[in-house]
Amino acid sequence: MSKAQRKRIDTLICPACGEKTLKMIVYGLPGDDFDFQKYFVGGCMPSEEDIGCRNCEWVGVRITLEQG
Repeated sequence: MSKAQRKRIDTLICPACGEKTLKMIVYGLPGDDFDFQKYFVGGCMPSEEDIGCRNCEWVGVRITLEQG
């Protein structure tokens, strides 16, 4: 699935808690202007996880949710 065909992130459901509170993970130290409501902070060590749940702290790979 290409980026143009991706499902909207606000339509994806967290597999752990069932809520629609998933956000894109941003790695690194957030600055003063970082939007904590829009993104999930992933810490300073990047990994393959690119999506996280603000409700239950679950993290995973977006493509696995889009295929399911």
